[in-house]
Amino acid sequence: MRRKILFVALTAVALAVTVFGVPLAVLISRNVTVQERSEIERLALRAASQMTPDDVNGQHVGLPHDSEFEPVGLYDTGGRRVQGAGPRQLEAQLRSSLGGTIAQTTTASALVVAVPVSANQGVVAVVRAASPLAQVAAQVHRDWLVLGLLGVGAAAVAGIIAMVQSRRLVRPLQRLEHLAIELGDGNLGARAPASGVAEIDRASRALNATAARLGALIAREQAFSAQASHQLRTPLTGLRLQLEAGLESDATGLEAAARRAIRSADELSRTIDDVVSLARRSPPQGPLLSVENLLDDVRRRWGQLLGSAGRHLEIVVDDPPLTTTPLAALRQMLDVLVDNAYRHGKGTVTVRARSSSGSLALDVMDEGQAVRALLPATGVGLGLALAQSTAAGQGGRLVQAAEEEQTRITLLIPGAEG
Repeated sequence: MRRKILFVALTAVALAVTVFGVPLAVLISRNVTVQERSEIERLALRAASQMTPDDVNGQHVGLPHDSEFEPVGLYDTGGRRVQGAGPRQLEAQLRSSLGGTIAQTTTASALVVAVPVSANQGVVAVVRAASPLAQVAAQVHRDWLVLGLLGVGAAAVAGIIAMVQSRRLVRPLQRLEHLAIELGDGNLGARAPASGVAEIDRASRALNATAARLGALIAREQAFSAQASHQLRTPLTGLRLQLEAGLESDATGLEAAARRAIRSADELSRTIDDVVSLARRSPPQGPLLSVENLLDDVRRRWGQLLGSAGRHLEIVVDDPPLTTTPLAALRQMLDVLVDNAYRHGKGTVTVRARSSSGSLALDVMDEGQAVRALLPATGVGLGLALAQSTAAGQGGRLVQAAEEEQTRITLLIPGAEG
């Protein structure tokens, strides 16, 4: 790309120099010729103005001389040279000067001007002045050289500017290339910095947005996999226990166990639907919801599982407010907290719904020592991290009670008026 930019810049300069330089070179040649004619004409006029009729008829006339031009010649009214330099006879192209006008011509070797010397309203002589064409050509060539050097300088400046600009354009493109390679290698956190070039920055923003969307998509897939694994483990365990209990009982107990297993399978299907709904980022708000039915569902699903482990489940409803948080999100977060108490806690598990400054507070407590920290980075499993992420997405949060002998984790969710 750098070579292309440099080629385009130099081509543009060459075209500009050709289009403007050639006519300018012609104008320079004409201007130098005109100036040279003017100079020799002034020289001849100066000589003619200094002469009197007596000087013309004398033997010796003081003709002016300039080292830059050929010596001046004096011609009589017959066109014969009587003094100075020049051809013996005045050139035919200059004989009009004998009639009282200034005549000009170009010979094979010089620019020539003839100026009449007037006295008593008549022409008494003609002064001829000339400048060598070689001198004119030398001046034209010098001016052309200056013009050529200017063209070369312009090309050099254009080349330097093109190289600087090409680096300014190529480096951001190289960064975009490296970013694309990093994204392909799985580094979805890579981003392209701003370059200051509007077109490249638009491409950078589009690529950064694509990387962000890919990162969010993969994060959702990973969260879905982790959440599905965690949330399905407990229902599957309950289903297995029911089936094992049925196998160890008589026909009547087996039938009851099978019916309970079918209900557990339905609950498992619902859990899958909840997980999929959360993975698809369902709207953060739903219809007004009362948590009593949710707590009844918790009692039905977790009571038997805790009972099989010799533990009890207690549900306390303490005038909780309504909420617009989707039921699927509430169910998944509450399941995580109860599962945490079931797996890591001791004794009775208490689930209490209450109001907290207009928010819905769901306390999940057990009788284990309050030594379990909330975040997975400090030692608890993945479930609480998923619940915490889901709560943040619904405008809520998880809080672990401090300075209590038992473990209590509270889910705070905005109420319908909170």
